[in-house]
Formats: sequence, C-alpha cells, structure tokens
Amino acid sequence: MTIDLQKFLSILLVLVILSTSSVFASGLELKDGKPFCEKFECNLLFPDADEFRESEKLNIPVFEAVKNGEVSGYLFLSTDLVNIPAYSGKPLITLIAIDPEGTILDGRVVHHSEPILLVGIPESVLNDFIKQYIGYSIRDRFEIVTTGLFGDRGETQDGLSDKSVKHELSDQPLTVNVDMVTGATVTIQVLDQTLVTSARKVGEALGIIESEDQRIVTWKSDYVHRSWKELVEEGSIGTLRIELQEMGIQNGSKDPWIDLYYGDVSQPVTGINILGESTYNWLMENLEEGEKAIFIAGSGVSTFKGSGFVRGGIFDRFYIEQGNFKITFRDLDYENLYGIKAEGVPEFMETGLFIIRNKLFDSSNKWSFYYVANRLTGETALSKIFKTFHTEYQYPEKYFDLKLISNKKSHIVKIWSDNLYRIILLTGFLLLVTLVFVKRKWMYKTERRLVNTHITIMVLSIVIVGIILKSPPSMAHLYPLIRVFQDGFRMDLYLSDPLQFIFWSFIALTLVLWGRGWFCGWVCPYGSLLELTNRFAKVILPKKLFFDFPMPVHNVLRKFRYGIFFFLVIVAVVSIETAERLIEVEPFKTTWLLGIFSREWYFIGYWFLLFFISIFNYRFFCRYVCPLGAGFSIGSFFQRIRIERRGCCTRCKICARGCDSLSIDDKGNIDVYECYSCFECEQKYTDEDVCPPLIVDKKNRIKGITVNFDDPCKNPDL
Repeated sequence: MTIDLQKFLSILLVLVILSTSSVFASGLELKDGKPFCEKFECNLLFPDADEFRESEKLNIPVFEAVKNGEVSGYLFLSTDLVNIPAYSGKPLITLIAIDPEGTILDGRVVHHSEPILLVGIPESVLNDFIKQYIGYSIRDRFEIVTTGLFGDRGETQDGLSDKSVKHELSDQPLTVNVDMVTGATVTIQVLDQTLVTSARKVGEALGIIESEDQRIVTWKSDYVHRSWKELVEEGSIGTLRIELQEMGIQNGSKDPWIDLYYGDVSQPVTGINILGESTYNWLMENLEEGEKAIFIAGSGVSTFKGSGFVRGGIFDRFYIEQGNFKITFRDLDYENLYGIKAEGVPEFMETGLFIIRNKLFDSSNKWSFYYVANRLTGETALSKIFKTFHTEYQYPEKYFDLKLISNKKSHIVKIWSDNLYRIILLTGFLLLVTLVFVKRKWMYKTERRLVNTHITIMVLSIVIVGIILKSPPSMAHLYPLIRVFQDGFRMDLYLSDPLQFIFWSFIALTLVLWGRGWFCGWVCPYGSLLELTNRFAKVILPKKLFFDFPMPVHNVLRKFRYGIFFFLVIVAVVSIETAERLIEVEPFKTTWLLGIFSREWYFIGYWFLLFFISIFNYRFFCRYVCPLGAGFSIGSFFQRIRIERRGCCTRCKICARGCDSLSIDDKGNIDVYECYSCFECEQKYTDEDVCPPLIVDKKNRIKGITVNFDDPCKNPDL
C-alpha cells in the first residue's frame, strides 16, 4: 500500500500543532473557571467569593470573583498578557489578584525556570517580594531599593506608612519603595516588570487606568546642527548623576558613583548629531517599523551595563518607563556605540545603543529613565544595598508640533490610518494578481500575453513588496499561530501589522482556491527575483550551463524543505526566540529589510551562494530550501481550482518538457504541491498549434470534416 507523502505531511503538521497546544496549556492557562480556580486555589485569594467566572466583558483572559452578585476582584495570569523573558529566557508565570479599584490584593509565581532560584536561593523569595506590592494601587510608581530585606519598606514620598490610609488621603500615584533580593537582581527586575505591566494592562481594559489622549505629532525639522553642550542644555540629552555620598560612601573623592547621559536617537536632530549621519542611517534601516532607539553613555566608579547582562542577557541596572508600561533591555536589544560624534563631547568609560521594541513607545511623549544602583555593604560577602534613581526625559517640543485628540481612536485604528497609502498600494497589487488568476483564460490566450503578464507581475512584486513596502511574508509570521495555543486568539495582535494582516488574508483565501502558486509563483518578491534572473541568464548564457537534478535526486531534495519547515515549527514550540534566529535560512531579511552588504560575512556568503545556484538551476531555493513554501505546499492539499487536464494528457509529454518546476510527471499528472501556476501548460492546453488533440481538430476543420466530440481525446485520428 502506498502512502501519499503530501497527505502524510499534512496530517503530521496537524499533529504537531495539536501537540503544541497540549504542551503550552499544561494546566496553566485553562479557560474554564472551575479548573483554573481549582489549580490556582482562587478561594484562598477570595475566601468569601460565591463563585468564580471568566469575564465576558473583557477581550483578555481574566477571571472574576463574585460575591452576592457583585464582582469583588479579578484574577489573571501574567503570561496571558505579557511575555517578558527572565534570566532563563522564559517568563515568570505569575498569578495576580486586584480589586475593582485597582488595588493589588495578592500575587504569586506559579511557575518559573530560573536557574538562580533552582540552586541556592529559595523559591519563596519571589512570593515574599510580591507581598511588598499588596495594598498598593496599580497606578503607583514602584522603585527597587534596599531598606532591609523584606522588613520595613520605609516611607513613601508623602511620609506615610499605612497603605490603606494613603489611598484614602490621596488619589495621586505614590512612589513606593520595594526591597531587592540580593543575588537575584535580574529575576527580581523582570518580576517587577511582569507584575506591574500585566496588572496595568488589566486596569486599562477595566477602565481603572485612563488611556492617554491620542497624540498627533508632526516633526518640524530633518536635521539641525547642535553641539553636545547645546543638546544637553535644550534637553535633547538627559542626565543623571549619582554622587558617592548618595550611595553612602564618604571617601572625599570627586568622582561620581556614575554620571549618565542618555537620549532618544530615533529623530535626526539627536540621531545625526550623536551618531553621525552614516551610523544614524544604518540604525534607521535596521529598525523595524515602530521601533525606537536610545543611547546611553556613562562614566564613574560604577557601570550601567552591569554583570547581569553578561550572565543572563538582561541589563539589570536600568530601565525606562512611559505611561503604563516599563521597558527593560536584553542583549538582543543592544548595539555597540563606538563613538559619539557631537562637537565637544566628553570622554566616557562606556556607551551603548538600545532598541525599544515596544511599538507603543512615543518619542514625543515624556518618559522616565531609572537607574538601580547597588553596592556591597561589607557586612557579609554577598550583602548589598540597592537604591533607585530616576530622571524625566522630554524630547524638546520645539522640534515637533503636537495635537491632542481626547476622543482618540484606538492604537489599532491609528496604525491603519498611519499606513493608509501602504495599505492601498499592497491591496491594489494583491487584487491585481487575484484578478489575473480569475481572468487567466484571457491572459494565456496567447503565449506572448502570458509571458508578458507574468514578467510584469513579478517585477511589480519586487518593486512593491520587496523594495517599497519591505513586507514579504516569512516563517516569522507563522509563529503567532503557535501562540494561539499559548495565549489564546488575539485579534489585536494580527491587526497591529496591517500589511501582514492583509497579506495573510489573501494567502489564506488563495491557498484554498489556487494553492501555493498564487503566492510562490507570482507574488513572492524573492522567488520573482530568482526567476527573472534565471530567465535573463538563459538569454545571454550558453544553455549547457543550466541544469536540473535527475528526477530521483530531485524527488529527494524537494523533501528537504519540508524537513526545515517542521524543524522550525518544533523549535518554535520550545523557544520562539531560537526559532526567530533560525529563520535566517530564509534570505528575505538580508534581501529586502537590511540590505545584502550591511550584514555579517556569513549572511552575505549564504545569500550569494543561493543566488548563484539559482541562476543556473530554476528557483533552487524555492524548490529545495524554502520552509515557507513548504508550508504553503501543505496548504495546497485544500486547493479547489486545479489545472485543467484531458484524459489523453497522460500520454502527451509536451507540457512536461516545458515545465521548469518539474511538477508534471511521466503520466502527465500535475503535482499541485510543486506547481508555481505559471499557466504555461494551460496555455499549451488551449493552443491549437501545440496541443495534439486540438491540432487534429484544426486539421479536420481545414479539410471541411466536422466531427463533434465532447472530448478531443476521443477523436480516432489522434
């Protein structure tokens, strides 16, 4: 008994996805209220509650504690809202409870993979740390200090110590000091960010925290020359200086504990003056849409990079805060800054560039820079004190015009309105290709019309999708499908990238209608680049240079891309970060997003190797390597509109001899999993000068012989 390989792979993909859901559910994110609360003992957090139920008024997974028909509190898991990797690279899964006014009632870490806590430090310190937040509002500002390990938390800025009294006296946010855990600084910083950010997200959804007015910003100037002194004086560069005395050191030295300078370099005034024009242009080309960057430079007896960066990939000495979210930085967010170009810049011991990947960050809005200083006390070998210092940063308003809209649109609507021309351009192009497929019989009426149309569409794909929009679909866009099983379906996640939402909507529809050919054969800019290069090379180079692998070899090699596809899917189940690095097997980022010669030598070498082979072997990457194409091939299992064939096509080799993709076998059958929908075989199928049964019909008509056959293959003269 033979097994259809494609059907087998389709079933295997379904099994992999189903196994993904079981792995990540694991009892941590159950959607039914009873199992959730049985596992996490909700009754211990709300002992007087009559029932627990999943909130129906929110579009995020939050459970309500109900007493006498009234909601007395809310419970939620941090990983349903944020995914902030800690020391181990995995998030701290934290259960949090707040009341309807936004007061933090309780919280505990229900799962972690922190090696620092698996060896040496008891896990209970995490929950002890969280207890310091109990009774405070999610609106409050929490600063990490040392006031005695989990002892007296000290006074807040209003001098009061009883938390219940404080909130009765003032509705203004408080500055709350929380104790650091010595020896676990990275983990504690992430736990603070996890707790506060996820709780504030729920607060925004509940209306406890008011969203800010919409800011419409128009930047005034592309570039204005400024010296270092001028940038500091006008506020384009922020400063934070911490003296030794503030850290409890009295040695008479004039050197500071640390002297920090920082600023937003996403705008030309600061960016070009500080980085220089070439580095600024490089940075802008490498930033993804919506990302920003800051620089930090410092001197003194301490460091802002810290030891946590070396150990765990996290910078634990500083973070920034804007509005309701905190932003910490990992090693993947860091770029070397080899020199500051501004006139009159002082010497610094260390500098760095840091990428802000939170798309909600607004360069025109005020934000805070926090530095968590620590030093050994000398009482024991490990005992430390921690103090948090912060300053406010506001990009000078003289460089932009601001308009506030109180009844603002959602950020999703803003993203779509900001990208309107790009949306129109992409949608128009995809509709054009779809129209070509719908009217393909008109298109392939003549061979010249077919070839010209195909070449035109491929050129447009390169120009529009690759060069202008820089938005080619990638395996990276398939990874969120795995997160559906981790975090549940979130429409806002997909709508936040309008171009990819439109692209994948078209892909889903056309996969069902025409299989992979619509995208792989016509729309993919990289595939178009390879095919056009191959076509051009065949015109100017000797035919003997071009080759196809023997069919037995081809049939083995074409399965290789499926192996890559399933490997990436499985890796994504275990680690999205690792999977995102491995998708460099796709040369799309190098080709369209970053530029070939702006990358490391091995990426450049890999790109040229693929390109060189594809000159002489038709779509080498697409046929044998591309994991995205493999995924679309599997999706072609559901294809409804197939290439037209006649019964006698199993005897004719004309179409097979002209099929560059080798998707027509010796019996004339078309393999939809390999077909790129070039429609050359369909053109031959309707050509009276090429297709044998139609040639016979044409000869009979010329002779005046009328033979009415419903199928030309039944003609006895054939």
